[in-house]
Amino acid sequence: MISSKRILIFAYAFPPLISPQSLRWFYLCRELIKRGYEIDVITVQMPENFQDLVDKIPKGLNVHCVFPGPFYYLTFKYSRESFNEGESKPSTGSPVLWRILSKVHFNVYKALNALLIPDIYSEWLLFAIKRGLKLIRMNRYDIIISSSEPRVCHLAAYFLKKKSGIPWIADYGDPWIYPVPTLRESKLKRRILRKIEAKILKRTDTITVAAEGIKRLYLDRYPFLQPDKVHVITQGFDPDMFSQVEEETSSKFRIVYCGSLYKNLRDPMAFFEAVKEIDKEDIEIIIAGRINEFADVIKEEGLKKKIKYCGFLNHVKSLALQKGATILLHIGNVTDVQVPGKIYEYIGARRPVLCIKGGGGDLSSELIIRSNKGIVVNNYKNEIKEGIIKLYSFWQKGLLDKSFNLNDIKEFTWQRHAEDMSRIIEEI
Repeated sequence: MISSKRILIFAYAFPPLISPQSLRWFYLCRELIKRGYEIDVITVQMPENFQDLVDKIPKGLNVHCVFPGPFYYLTFKYSRESFNEGESKPSTGSPVLWRILSKVHFNVYKALNALLIPDIYSEWLLFAIKRGLKLIRMNRYDIIISSSEPRVCHLAAYFLKKKSGIPWIADYGDPWIYPVPTLRESKLKRRILRKIEAKILKRTDTITVAAEGIKRLYLDRYPFLQPDKVHVITQGFDPDMFSQVEEETSSKFRIVYCGSLYKNLRDPMAFFEAVKEIDKEDIEIIIAGRINEFADVIKEEGLKKKIKYCGFLNHVKSLALQKGATILLHIGNVTDVQVPGKIYEYIGARRPVLCIKGGGGDLSSELIIRSNKGIVVNNYKNEIKEGIIKLYSFWQKGLLDKSFNLNDIKEFTWQRHAEDMSRIIEEI
């Protein structure tokens, strides 16, 4: 289907700022452009040293970078995270000074995040709305799409929808409020957010969500939502991108984890305890991504010689690491509403998966079992240890790849998801 429609997207997270939601709309935009759509994306302005995937943004996709607000302007400017290989990182002085500054930064973040509604990213709101108003005066848009996380994008789109009447799709990679507490937010703030979100959802024309669990949660939480107005478009992978990446391999049994770790949502402590008890010289563990407080844990005795932490990698390097792994480690969420996006990339990497079940209704573990992509264990030290040894034994005998279905699943490709998104847009 070839379209001549024009889309305005609010996506705070968009390359070169990389996150699951950023990758979601990067890939969807690339595929929608191929289908004839014209797209304008309003996102945050990043320092020049952030360049991840910028060279892969296609013609016809117009990216409008807007000041993020004072807190995140300084955060991005002095970030150690996304510098290109070979470039010098900003001078931070002594380690003691850096720790003091980091603590001050975290305390300011906590205070602002508690005070601002819906959260600290709201400092971008007025700048995003101003650019959106300018664009709708210049162009005729057929649809507005807002991408959450962060939540602020839905607020910006709500204002423009109210102002212009243009049809609006609200896309959810994560729920605004999880059914179990995962963020440090007061009960009062959660009640306020529920009221704001209800008002937003009554204004949308339809919503898209990244998991069946989110759809169930929202239909239960907001009874006024019609089931046929809530569409599931999962995270995905791009087979073409994987085919262009040269895999990073090892002669050892290499366990690779790429992604984020969170204490109350995706906890790796049982895995770390299992690793301490495995004494095999030809097993190596590579972790890449944002692992928060667990960066200190893996420096402890018993882990620092067994685990290599790469920090945050650019997207292509992450794909290369996944593609060349012996097995891929996945840790599911403790809630049953959301699936970590990396599980779909893991499918695209065509490597067996050791899936640690997050909770009783972990959707990602069901996916692994159903598609025979690996083995699933509960998040207990002994089960994880047994799972690693089982896969290691398969590898030693040359049976690892033969034991699982390592083919692509086309329904999880971004090409297929763009077809679904295009159909939703055309129906509206």
